[in-house]
Amino acid sequence: MSFSNDMKNELIGSFPKSLHCRIAMLSGYITICGRYNTDKESDSYHKLVIRVEDDEQEAYILKLIKMVTEIPAERIKLINEKKHHRKLLLEELQDIDELFLKCKLKPYAVSSEISKTNKSDDSVIKKHDRLLSDRIVIQKNCCKKSYLKGSFLAGGSIVAPEKSYQSEIAAVTKEEADKLCDILGALEIKANSVKHKDRYLVYIKEGDSISNLIGIMGASNALMKFENIRIVKNIRNSINREVNCDAANMAKTAKSSAKQVEDIKYIMSTVGLEFLTGGVREVAEIRLEYPDLSMKDLGTLFNPPLGKSGINHRFKKISELAEDIRSGKVKM
Repeated sequence: MSFSNDMKNELIGSFPKSLHCRIAMLSGYITICGRYNTDKESDSYHKLVIRVEDDEQEAYILKLIKMVTEIPAERIKLINEKKHHRKLLLEELQDIDELFLKCKLKPYAVSSEISKTNKSDDSVIKKHDRLLSDRIVIQKNCCKKSYLKGSFLAGGSIVAPEKSYQSEIAAVTKEEADKLCDILGALEIKANSVKHKDRYLVYIKEGDSISNLIGIMGASNALMKFENIRIVKNIRNSINREVNCDAANMAKTAKSSAKQVEDIKYIMSTVGLEFLTGGVREVAEIRLEYPDLSMKDLGTLFNPPLGKSGINHRFKKISELAEDIRSGKVKM
């Protein structure tokens, strides 16, 4: 199973303790996954449809509705169209009104343009009502967390942390996306939103923020797994940085050494090493003997040892002499 699925299964393992938090959670869930139809010409006139992902989520939402309302279980129909496409259906207006009243929900008209056929560019307007919840249900911090938990169960996901750090909640309206961003901001989690097709994606892209989100929603096992993966990734990244740094230093040393050896051999073939003064000649002879050593390590071969700056100064003299010979300033 994916990281998101494992986390959602953990989240449905418990219910909020207080009634107001249960209301907030159910409100957050239905706002994302609920559709309300009031089209009198439609077969689904006055029907509230709540989408659920699987059997476990279906049982969880049913129990949550029972905790919040007095709607009889037998008046909530279960529709299983596909393996991963399940719905809860309420048809009694009194039940819908009770759920709306308890969860502080109201219909929000949405129109979306859909194609008549796969082969035609002609389109028709499909009308349906989504739902908005009153901000009164998220006045308390605990209710904000429960609302967030419900919204994530309904339309949230977290990319496998081994790949990258990204979490999203797919909201139906801009108003809902703005509300989720406000909730996350109040909980000190930085989030942004962007329109994508007919949805508004509320997204988080920082590892620390996603970790905070998981913790706030109460998924302790998922949080532990997420943090363990982050630790391993950080260690790997640190090792890779060190390896890359070492490789870069080795390449730099090799390039510098090759230039030094080239200059020394050029001097040997033109004016001879005898042209060099004692200390400079000594460093030239040692470089020819040890072409792969760094200047720091080269300095340890002298008695007394020379520092990197002292070695560098002598090589600078060698380089200047080689350039003077090439330019004709030094007569051979």
